Amino acid sequence: MENSKNATRSLYAKGPLFFNIGLIISITLCFIAFEFKVHITDEETVVLPEDPGIIIVMTDVKRTVQPPKVRPELIKPKKEILPNIVDKEPPVKNDTKELAPVDIEEINNAMDADGPPEEIVEDNTPYLLGALEVKPEYKGGMDAFYKFLSEEIKYPRREQQRNIGGKVYLSFVIEKDGSLSDITVLKGVSEGLDQEAIRVLKAAPAWNPGKQRGQPVRVKMTIPITFQLN
Repeated sequence: MENSKNATRSLYAKGPLFFNIGLIISITLCFIAFEFKVHITDEETVVLPEDPGIIIVMTDVKRTVQPPKVRPELIKPKKEILPNIVDKEPPVKNDTKELAPVDIEEINNAMDADGPPEEIVEDNTPYLLGALEVKPEYKGGMDAFYKFLSEEIKYPRREQQRNIGGKVYLSFVIEKDGSLSDITVLKGVSEGLDQEAIRVLKAAPAWNPGKQRGQPVRVKMTIPITFQLN
């Protein structure tokens, strides 16, 4: 083991010497390569044509003189020439005719005699029964009206099977022509009975309308319709 270590140390100690020897050999080979000469025969030579040179043509250049630039503020604006417009109005023809004189006193006397025309305002507000001069009336009276309802009512089958009955309270408006409108259920019993009450009331004949100050008016009423199984 000691001999191998000594050999390795001696090898590393001679490293710079080997480097210098290699460097000298490399420089010598480069010098020989640059100094090596190649002999060329006459047959291998190439004759180049003579250089004709560069031809320069000189010509006289004429100088041009540019006029000085005019500043914008020194330029005078051109005057605008406006056309001469003459406004000629066409002659106005006098087509007015003389009106006959009006007698103002005669008109005033006629107005005083007849009085101003009465302004008629249409009244569409529904009245209540207690505030009417003439109340609406079913043709034949209320007994005839309830008789009509009892004859026209068809008891719904669903309510018959379940033995459902009671009073359906309805609100409606008697129009100026006696027809019934705005039928609303105020208090119902069941869906079937409520719809049947509305249907019968819509099928009722026209009433005699109520009147206020001699004019027919709309009247709001409320009635109960009783559904009872025998």
